[in-house]
Amino acid sequence: MTRARDLSNLMGSGNFSSTTFTATAGQTVFTIAHTAGFVQVFMNGLLLDLTTDYTSNGSAITLTTAAVVGDEIEVVKYNTFSVGDSVPASGGTFTGNVNIPGHIVQIIQSSNTTQVTSTANGWADTGLSASITPTASSSKVLINVTQPLVSQRADNEADVMAKILSNHSGSYADIVAVDANQRMIASYQSGSFALTSTAAIYAMSKLITPSTTSAFTVKTQMRFKSAYGGSGDVWAQKSGNESTITLMEIAQ
Repeated sequence: MTRARDLSNLMGSGNFSSTTFTATAGQTVFTIAHTAGFVQVFMNGLLLDLTTDYTSNGSAITLTTAAVVGDEIEVVKYNTFSVGDSVPASGGTFTGNVNIPGHIVQIIQSSNTTQVTSTANGWADTGLSASITPTASSSKVLINVTQPLVSQRADNEADVMAKILSNHSGSYADIVAVDANQRMIASYQSGSFALTSTAAIYAMSKLITPSTTSAFTVKTQMRFKSAYGGSGDVWAQKSGNESTITLMEIAQ
Protein backbone atom coordinates (compact mmCIF):
# COMPACT_ATOMS: atom_id res chain seq x y z
CA MET A 1 0.00 0.00 0.00
CA THR A 2 1.23 3.49 -0.85
CA ARG A 3 -0.08 6.87 0.30
CA ALA A 4 1.23 10.36 -0.55
CA ARG A 5 0.91 13.83 0.97
CA ASP A 6 1.73 17.07 -0.84
CA LEU A 7 3.08 19.47 1.81
CA SER A 8 3.90 22.29 -0.59
CA ASN A 9 1.51 24.78 1.00
CA LEU A 10 3.36 24.55 4.31
CA MET A 11 6.58 25.96 2.93
CA GLY A 12 5.66 27.60 -0.37
CA SER A 13 4.76 26.22 -3.76
CA GLY A 14 6.17 22.74 -4.49
CA ASN A 15 8.97 22.59 -1.88
CA PHE A 16 8.51 18.98 -0.73
CA SER A 17 6.06 16.08 -0.60
CA SER A 18 5.77 12.86 1.41
CA THR A 19 4.96 9.35 0.19
CA THR A 20 4.53 6.37 2.54
CA PHE A 21 4.87 2.72 1.46
CA THR A 22 3.77 -0.36 3.42
CA ALA A 23 6.47 -2.93 2.76
CA THR A 24 5.94 -6.54 1.73
CA ALA A 25 8.13 -9.29 3.12
CA GLY A 26 11.74 -8.85 1.97
CA GLN A 27 11.03 -5.70 -0.08
CA THR A 28 14.08 -3.53 -0.79
CA VAL A 29 13.05 -1.38 -3.77
CA PHE A 30 10.45 1.40 -3.50
CA THR A 31 9.70 3.07 -6.81
CA ILE A 32 9.31 6.85 -6.62
CA ALA A 33 10.48 9.60 -8.98
CA HIS A 34 12.68 12.12 -7.21
CA THR A 35 15.84 14.16 -7.53
CA ALA A 36 18.72 11.93 -6.46
CA GLY A 37 20.03 12.98 -3.10
CA PHE A 38 17.13 15.36 -2.40
CA VAL A 39 15.18 12.93 -0.19
CA GLN A 40 14.83 11.81 3.38
CA VAL A 41 13.80 8.23 4.10
CA PHE A 42 12.14 7.06 7.30
CA MET A 43 11.45 3.47 8.39
CA ASN A 44 8.73 3.21 11.01
CA GLY A 45 9.44 6.84 11.94
CA LEU A 46 13.21 6.50 12.21
CA LEU A 47 15.39 8.54 9.82
CA LEU A 48 17.63 6.35 7.69
CA ASP A 49 21.14 7.27 6.59
CA LEU A 50 21.88 7.75 2.90
CA THR A 51 24.44 5.25 1.54
CA THR A 52 24.49 3.33 4.84
CA ASP A 53 20.79 2.38 4.99
CA TYR A 54 19.63 3.13 1.44
CA THR A 55 20.60 4.47 -1.98
CA SER A 56 18.81 7.05 -4.14
CA ASN A 57 19.03 7.05 -7.95
CA GLY A 58 16.19 9.38 -9.01
CA SER A 59 13.66 6.65 -9.81
CA ALA A 60 13.71 4.42 -6.71
CA ILE A 61 14.84 4.10 -3.11
CA THR A 62 16.72 0.87 -2.45
CA LEU A 63 17.17 -0.34 1.14
CA THR A 64 20.46 -1.91 2.14
CA THR A 65 18.61 -4.35 4.42
CA ALA A 66 15.26 -5.71 3.27
CA ALA A 67 12.15 -4.58 5.09
CA VAL A 68 9.80 -6.94 6.85
CA VAL A 69 6.15 -7.18 6.07
CA GLY A 70 4.20 -4.20 7.38
CA ASP A 71 7.18 -1.85 7.75
CA GLU A 72 6.27 1.75 6.85
CA ILE A 73 8.78 3.43 4.58
CA GLU A 74 8.20 7.16 4.24
CA VAL A 75 10.04 9.03 1.48
CA VAL A 76 10.10 12.82 1.75
CA LYS A 77 11.30 14.30 -1.51
CA TYR A 78 12.40 17.91 -1.97
CA ASN A 79 12.33 20.06 -5.06
CA THR A 80 15.58 21.62 -6.16
CA PHE A 81 15.91 25.40 -6.16
CA SER A 82 18.47 28.06 -6.93
CA VAL A 83 19.57 30.58 -4.35
CA GLY A 84 19.26 34.15 -5.61
CA ASP A 85 22.33 36.32 -6.03
CA SER A 86 23.36 37.95 -2.79
CA VAL A 87 26.15 39.94 -1.23
CA PRO A 88 27.16 38.93 2.31
CA ALA A 89 26.82 41.32 5.22
CA SER A 90 30.61 41.51 5.37
CA GLY A 91 30.63 43.13 1.90
CA GLY A 92 31.15 42.14 -1.69
CA THR A 93 31.23 43.31 -5.29
CA PHE A 94 28.40 43.77 -7.77
CA THR A 95 29.47 43.04 -11.34
CA GLY A 96 26.29 44.45 -12.91
CA ASN A 97 24.11 47.51 -12.51
CA VAL A 98 22.04 47.83 -9.35
CA ASN A 99 18.85 49.81 -9.81
CA ILE A 100 17.78 51.19 -6.45
CA PRO A 101 15.52 54.20 -7.08
CA GLY A 102 17.04 57.40 -5.79
CA HIS A 103 20.59 56.17 -5.35
CA ILE A 104 23.56 57.79 -7.10
CA VAL A 105 24.86 55.50 -9.83
CA GLN A 106 27.91 57.54 -10.83
CA ILE A 107 29.47 60.95 -10.33
CA ILE A 108 31.41 62.75 -13.05
CA GLN A 109 33.29 65.93 -12.18
CA SER A 110 35.38 68.26 -14.29
CA SER A 111 37.18 71.49 -13.51
CA ASN A 112 38.99 74.24 -15.40
CA THR A 113 41.40 76.97 -14.35
CA THR A 114 42.32 78.19 -17.83
CA GLN A 115 41.25 81.78 -18.42
CA VAL A 116 38.80 82.23 -21.30
CA THR A 117 38.03 85.67 -22.75
CA SER A 118 35.22 86.71 -25.05
CA THR A 119 35.10 90.16 -26.69
CA ALA A 120 31.97 89.41 -28.74
CA ASN A 121 28.50 90.29 -27.49
CA GLY A 122 27.10 86.83 -28.36
CA TRP A 123 27.23 83.59 -26.43
CA ALA A 124 30.68 82.03 -26.05
CA ASP A 125 31.90 78.76 -24.52
CA THR A 126 33.56 79.15 -21.13
CA GLY A 127 35.81 76.10 -21.48
CA LEU A 128 33.92 74.25 -18.73
CA SER A 129 32.26 70.95 -19.68
CA ALA A 130 31.77 67.33 -18.59
CA SER A 131 30.55 64.18 -20.33
CA ILE A 132 28.53 61.29 -18.92
CA THR A 133 27.14 57.99 -20.21
CA PRO A 134 23.98 57.06 -18.28
CA THR A 135 23.59 53.38 -17.40
CA ALA A 136 19.79 53.47 -17.88
CA SER A 137 17.52 55.57 -20.06
CA SER A 138 15.21 56.14 -17.08
CA SER A 139 17.94 57.77 -15.00
CA LYS A 140 17.96 61.43 -14.10
CA VAL A 141 21.13 63.54 -14.11
CA LEU A 142 21.73 66.27 -11.55
CA ILE A 143 23.96 69.09 -12.83
CA ASN A 144 25.85 71.33 -10.42
CA VAL A 145 27.94 74.24 -11.72
CA THR A 146 30.14 76.70 -9.86
CA GLN A 147 31.94 79.20 -12.07
CA PRO A 148 33.63 82.58 -11.48
CA LEU A 149 32.75 85.13 -14.20
CA VAL A 150 33.84 88.72 -14.81
CA SER A 151 32.54 91.36 -17.20
CA GLN A 152 33.91 94.79 -18.02
CA ARG A 153 33.26 97.84 -20.18
CA ALA A 154 34.94 101.22 -20.40
CA ASP A 155 32.33 103.58 -19.06
CA ASN A 156 29.46 102.06 -17.10
CA GLU A 157 27.99 99.05 -15.37
CA ALA A 158 28.73 95.75 -17.08
CA ASP A 159 26.90 92.51 -16.48
CA VAL A 160 27.48 88.91 -17.49
CA MET A 161 24.94 86.27 -18.46
CA ALA A 162 25.60 82.55 -18.19
CA LYS A 163 23.73 79.40 -19.15
CA ILE A 164 24.04 75.62 -19.27
CA LEU A 165 23.67 73.58 -22.45
CA SER A 166 23.48 69.85 -23.13
CA ASN A 167 23.59 67.78 -26.30
CA HIS A 168 21.76 64.72 -24.92
CA SER A 169 19.10 65.20 -27.61
CA GLY A 170 21.68 65.22 -30.41
CA SER A 171 22.66 68.89 -30.60
CA TYR A 172 23.40 71.50 -27.99
CA ALA A 173 20.34 73.17 -26.51
CA ASP A 174 19.72 75.36 -23.47
CA ILE A 175 18.78 73.43 -20.38
CA VAL A 176 17.38 76.59 -18.87
CA ALA A 177 16.01 79.31 -21.14
CA VAL A 178 17.74 82.62 -20.48
CA ASP A 179 15.68 85.76 -20.91
CA ALA A 180 17.51 88.53 -22.73
CA ASN A 181 16.86 90.92 -19.85
CA GLN A 182 17.71 88.48 -17.09
CA ARG A 183 21.31 89.11 -16.18
CA MET A 184 23.59 88.03 -13.44
CA ILE A 185 25.47 91.01 -12.01
CA ALA A 186 29.20 90.54 -12.15
CA SER A 187 32.12 92.75 -11.29
CA TYR A 188 32.87 95.67 -13.55
CA GLN A 189 35.58 98.28 -13.93
CA SER A 190 34.39 101.69 -15.11
CA GLY A 191 36.65 104.12 -16.93
CA SER A 192 39.37 101.58 -17.61
CA PHE A 193 39.91 98.24 -19.29
CA ALA A 194 42.32 97.12 -16.59
CA LEU A 195 41.40 93.63 -15.35
CA THR A 196 39.93 93.43 -11.89
CA SER A 197 40.55 90.40 -9.70
CA THR A 198 36.94 90.39 -8.46
CA ALA A 199 34.64 87.75 -9.96
CA ALA A 200 30.98 86.96 -9.54
CA ILE A 201 30.31 83.30 -8.75
CA TYR A 202 27.78 81.72 -11.07
CA ALA A 203 26.22 78.69 -9.30
CA MET A 204 23.38 76.56 -10.55
CA SER A 205 21.77 73.14 -10.06
CA LYS A 206 19.44 71.51 -12.55
CA LEU A 207 17.87 68.02 -12.65
CA ILE A 208 17.26 66.63 -16.14
CA THR A 209 15.97 63.37 -17.65
CA PRO A 210 18.15 62.76 -20.73
CA SER A 211 16.30 59.52 -21.68
CA THR A 212 19.40 57.98 -23.24
CA THR A 213 22.22 55.56 -22.54
CA SER A 214 24.52 57.31 -25.01
CA ALA A 215 27.31 59.62 -23.93
CA PHE A 216 26.49 63.32 -23.91
CA THR A 217 28.18 66.53 -22.83
CA VAL A 218 27.05 69.39 -20.63
CA LYS A 219 28.80 72.75 -20.96
CA THR A 220 28.40 76.41 -19.99
CA GLN A 221 28.40 79.59 -22.04
CA MET A 222 28.71 83.29 -21.15
CA ARG A 223 27.99 86.62 -22.79
CA PHE A 224 28.33 90.34 -22.10
CA LYS A 225 25.19 92.28 -21.32
CA SER A 226 24.64 95.79 -20.03
CA ALA A 227 21.53 97.77 -19.28
CA TYR A 228 23.34 100.69 -20.89
CA GLY A 229 23.96 98.97 -24.21
CA GLY A 230 27.29 98.96 -25.98
CA SER A 231 29.87 96.25 -25.83
CA GLY A 232 32.39 94.88 -23.38
CA ASP A 233 34.46 91.87 -22.44
CA VAL A 234 33.72 88.81 -20.32
CA TRP A 235 36.04 86.30 -18.66
CA ALA A 236 35.68 82.84 -17.21
CA GLN A 237 38.30 81.42 -14.82
CA LYS A 238 39.99 84.82 -14.83
CA SER A 239 43.44 84.78 -13.29
CA GLY A 240 43.23 81.02 -12.78
CA ASN A 241 40.08 80.96 -10.62
CA GLU A 242 38.71 77.42 -10.70
CA SER A 243 35.36 76.44 -12.24
CA THR A 244 33.75 73.06 -11.54
CA ILE A 245 30.90 71.07 -13.05
CA THR A 246 29.49 67.89 -11.49
CA LEU A 247 27.13 65.41 -13.16
CA MET A 248 25.40 62.83 -10.94
CA GLU A 249 23.34 59.99 -12.42
CA ILE A 250 20.41 59.13 -10.15
CA ALA A 251 18.55 55.84 -10.62
CA GLN A 252 14.76 55.88 -10.93
